Amino acid sequence: MQTGVRRIASITGSRADYGLMQPVHRALASDSRFELHLIVTAMHLAPQFASSLAEVRADGFGAHHEVSTLVDGDDGAAMAQSLGNAVVRLSRLLADLRPDAVLLHGDRGEMLAGAIAAAHMNIPAVHMSGGDHSGSIDDSVRAAISKLAHFHLTSCDDSTRRLIALGESPDRIVQVGDPALDRLHGTAFLPLEALAAELDLPPGERFVVATLHPVSDEADSAASQMTLLLEALEHSGVTAVFTYPNTDAGGAAMRATLESWRGKPFLRIEPSLGSRRYLSLLRHAAAVVGNSSSGIIESPSLRIPAINIGSRQHGRARAANVIDVPFERDAIQAALHRALHDSSFRKQVAGCHSPYGDGHAAERTVDVLARLRLEPRLTAKWRAADGSFLEL
Repeated sequence: MQTGVRRIASITGSRADYGLMQPVHRALASDSRFELHLIVTAMHLAPQFASSLAEVRADGFGAHHEVSTLVDGDDGAAMAQSLGNAVVRLSRLLADLRPDAVLLHGDRGEMLAGAIAAAHMNIPAVHMSGGDHSGSIDDSVRAAISKLAHFHLTSCDDSTRRLIALGESPDRIVQVGDPALDRLHGTAFLPLEALAAELDLPPGERFVVATLHPVSDEADSAASQMTLLLEALEHSGVTAVFTYPNTDAGGAAMRATLESWRGKPFLRIEPSLGSRRYLSLLRHAAAVVGNSSSGIIESPSLRIPAINIGSRQHGRARAANVIDVPFERDAIQAALHRALHDSSFRKQVAGCHSPYGDGHAAERTVDVLARLRLEPRLTAKWRAADGSFLEL
């Protein structure tokens, strides 16, 4: 087994993946066996997500490298050009850093760029959440990362089976669970009173947390989809704390539509809440609404209803708290009524279980990174595996 400190480069491109990976980054930064380098890029460096970048800087996990990659635009061409920028700029940084491994999470373009660079540079790429399944181009991006990556840390049984079906060797896969559940266990939740005062929430009244992201092949409908959700929320009479959509194609149209509703009595708009405030709000919320992965992954452990709208999370493993609906006003309103007022459904939610592990994903991830055999055969995926890739 190789000795000495292992240099790990972990890429983060959005508030979403950063929040999920906080427990892993915290564990790596505090472990003397590792030297963590956090590559901060993409949405973190967009002006509208300044609070996201502030959170990364405040946490101070490892050494920071900020790499700007995003191209202005609200279409697929801008996404593709941003991906190209990321390949060029991340490969330059990786050549300078010379890490022992690159850690990638999820399905966004900057992760694919990191996988492309690492694979061509013979740097071991460890991919978390490969084998997950959802809608839009995310599925294709995630599968491409998995085929480029050299080792996989999966979130659930379905994802492990899917990766094997994709042709990945079981010797290269360890199921660790989703670090989002570690984050829940490690968060000191803010009290409702403090959140209500900060966000001007009506005292004693229930509220929902909402996030709606664009779907790349539905970008032309992004504004109308946002309008449908806002109309349904207003009709329901419940207060909604709404966070910004991401920067994918259609995201600017969604943000503009959301901002045009600012000042409505039922609506509170926060570009980015930060991990602690967001999770604290979820803990106290009557439901989570939209198409964010937090409605699928975190909400079961918090025992709150999740209304999942449209195709973005299609195919992910679900707990019994999720209500799936299309982008239809009546369907969304019916789901809101069920989530808020159906006592039998809320009883079902109170007893649901998450398929995404037990809250010890960070611990297992660190163990794998410490025991991973950093040998030439690890990056030679075209050769048959001849023994374990992990030290015993």
